Amino acid sequence: MPELITQTELTTFSRCEQRHNLRYNQRLTPFEGHPALAMGSAFHEGVEKKSVDAALAFMRGGEPIWEIWEGDAARVRESIVSAMVGGALARWSEWPSRQEFQFDLPLRHPDTGNSSKRHRFSGVFDGVWASGEHPSYPGRIVLGEWKTASVVNQDYMQRLEVDFQVSTYLWAASTLFKTPVREVVYRVVKKPTIRQKKEESVEEYAERVKQDYLERPEHYFFEQLVTRTDEQLEAWKRQAWAIHKRILQIKRGALPPIKNTQSCISRGRCPYFDLCVGAIDETAFKK
Repeated sequence: MPELITQTELTTFSRCEQRHNLRYNQRLTPFEGHPALAMGSAFHEGVEKKSVDAALAFMRGGEPIWEIWEGDAARVRESIVSAMVGGALARWSEWPSRQEFQFDLPLRHPDTGNSSKRHRFSGVFDGVWASGEHPSYPGRIVLGEWKTASVVNQDYMQRLEVDFQVSTYLWAASTLFKTPVREVVYRVVKKPTIRQKKEESVEEYAERVKQDYLERPEHYFFEQLVTRTDEQLEAWKRQAWAIHKRILQIKRGALPPIKNTQSCISRGRCPYFDLCVGAIDETAFKK
């Protein structure tokens, strides 16, 4: 039975093969998730349900006990998620009827079309506008992708023109719906740039953040239509197949995983950093 390989796994592998090896081959995971990941998941929950309350319920239901002990810090995170979800729902009225749409597809050789016996490709579309559903793109299936980010600038948005995930999902949608799907409405919500003041209560800060999102939407909300050509998706298929083959070679010990030390502390601290430098051993993780 083929194992499922996801976009998240491919992204992890592209950033650092050793991180991928520890997470997906040795199955080591941190005992507690990073708060930023919980906030991102809560944001998606709120947008999907079109409800700030749903986002907050998701956060409170998933809070590890040690985060509950944090008290104000956890409440500040809740206020940020509340402002992001409320602001996004106020900013954009057009949302697809199908959200968190799962897919599971064969991973095929780009030349022969034969399916991999080891991997199938799985993932989740944030949103899918059916043909004729989005008024700006009549007669076409269009995907939606929602992100939160600390920094959103020209380079961030321009990078989408070569983003691996965009290509992945357009290939998957084209295969799944049996028609060319070439467009993604990409929405990014910037995390707040104002911080809680020393004399400010959590409630006061929450209200100030909420108002800032509503009063400065151009500062916090970004949308871009991202497209791919047939040639770009053909190139993606070859790249994805090559990554898949290398993953299998590392798993069976034919190749050593490469450590990309540039990823140790970029985009946040890698959860395996202490393990790689020898400060802890595998018992610090659950398996």
